[in-house]
Amino acid sequence: MMGAIGGVRLKSWLTAPEFFWRARQALQQAKDSPGCHHAIVFPRDDIYFSLSVWNTPKDMMAYAHSGPHARLLKVTPRLAHVLYFHHFPCTDIPAPDVAWQLWRQQGQSAA
Repeated sequence: MMGAIGGVRLKSWLTAPEFFWRARQALQQAKDSPGCHHAIVFPRDDIYFSLSVWNTPKDMMAYAHSGPHARLLKVTPRLAHVLYFHHFPCTDIPAPDVAWQLWRQQGQSAA
């Protein structure tokens, strides 16, 4: 399996309604997508995270480039700052705190 965690920070509270409306649609799309074992969103330190676990990278990419998620990607530069995404192999669904630590460590090594 493959996990994916990413973080975004809203550009303004004025962009929040549209971002959350679109993000909710993309989350439901992930949950309904073939190969998705788990999909959640959670906040931490004024950053909004998505965490998903997939059977294969192909399953994740099929989701990422279609439907509500693809539409969200097109407008995200206007609504939020994308901090970065981290992909990692996993054998179980990680707790949000565990995935967040991996995300944070990856960001520190990239800096």
